[in-house]
Amino acid sequence: MAMKPVLRRMDAATYVKDIEASRAFYELLGFSEVRSGRGPASAWSAMRNGRDTILLTWTRPPLPVPQFPLLFYFFFEDLDSLLRALGDAGLKPVHFGHPPHAPGGEAKITDPDGNTILLAQEEHSPSQPPVPEENERDWFSILKEAAALVQAGGGTTARCEIRSTGTAACPQPAEVKLADSAGHSAWACLAHADEILVTVPSAFIAGQDAGLIAFLSHG
Repeated sequence: MAMKPVLRRMDAATYVKDIEASRAFYELLGFSEVRSGRGPASAWSAMRNGRDTILLTWTRPPLPVPQFPLLFYFFFEDLDSLLRALGDAGLKPVHFGHPPHAPGGEAKITDPDGNTILLAQEEHSPSQPPVPEENERDWFSILKEAAALVQAGGGTTARCEIRSTGTAACPQPAEVKLADSAGHSAWACLAHADEILVTVPSAFIAGQDAGLIAFLSHG
């Protein structure tokens, strides 16, 4: 049996319109530049917070990056302090309550390029007030935004392709498409999609377009 690859670190990368503005934004989230480079028509900045790195990349002319927002999900030790600091910097994060995967709170903000940044705290702190009863419909979910985009694009006739162990196929209509780093994809209802994104580290929300095939065909 082949040995399972051992991942030491994963670096996220995003193309940006203004590398200076993006650097300043991610500095507010605790990232510091550790490496950078610049040429006549490109620039990059590697920013790190602890063991996590974001690579900001700028090109001129800009690359045709899809408009469906990139999503970063950050878990912080003290979400309340971070939100106060962001407010002091003139930003307006939106708090979405305390979902099961983030009892310490969850909030949303957008970076200078309009990408969705979710900020959360995994554990409820003793210094925080008791968490009130909340209606699940009030929790922010990027899944709902993805489902809305699917509907705006004409929807899908697919059914949810996810089945729990020992049960029949899910009877619910599919609302979003998920994929993983191994290249597998499946349509899912929101309930199963939420479960997969929380429990499967390599899973992500997939677009409905042709992806790299369409991009490579331009050449």
